[in-house]
Amino acid sequence: MLSEIFKTEERIRILRHISLRQSATVGTVALATGVSKGLVSGYLNMLAREGLLRPENRAFHRDDTPLWPAIKRLLNLDLLKDTIVLPEWARGVGIYGSWAGGTNTTESDLDLWVLVDTASSDTEIRAAELEQTLAMHTRCEVNTLILTPDRVRHLREHDRPFYTALTTGHVTMEGVDFATA
Repeated sequence: MLSEIFKTEERIRILRHISLRQSATVGTVALATGVSKGLVSGYLNMLAREGLLRPENRAFHRDDTPLWPAIKRLLNLDLLKDTIVLPEWARGVGIYGSWAGGTNTTESDLDLWVLVDTASSDTEIRAAELEQTLAMHTRCEVNTLILTPDRVRHLREHDRPFYTALTTGHVTMEGVDFATA
């Protein structure tokens, strides 16, 4: 099944579009992705046969099976792999939140973390530039959490719920993983 789902670039564009919405019609998907209605229709029907979509009243509705977060996570990582690169001023960079977990929607922001030895105003300026680049590529708001070893320690000791969510729900894209640094 997976080899068929990801078989072509057109299928990936359709999948990326539908994965961010609860439902869509063949026409809206075709218009948004630049793929012919015939190809969109055939592919959405295939996803319905695989149990990922449910056709109803000329629309296809996404069923929330355990596969969707995994598919969305893979699509997210594929979209970000060439854009999130380790800046020379950082030790590690990654994502957390809905994009890392595959639960993002069209309204979701991208939560980025950057591990540095020490934070400064220069670090904040560089992080803002990185945010802008990612926002243009992803077409969503990007929020950066600048982490230092001291900040990670502080979170672990004083904000255990956030620290636990951050450490269990993050993906290191490049460099050092803050959770093991």
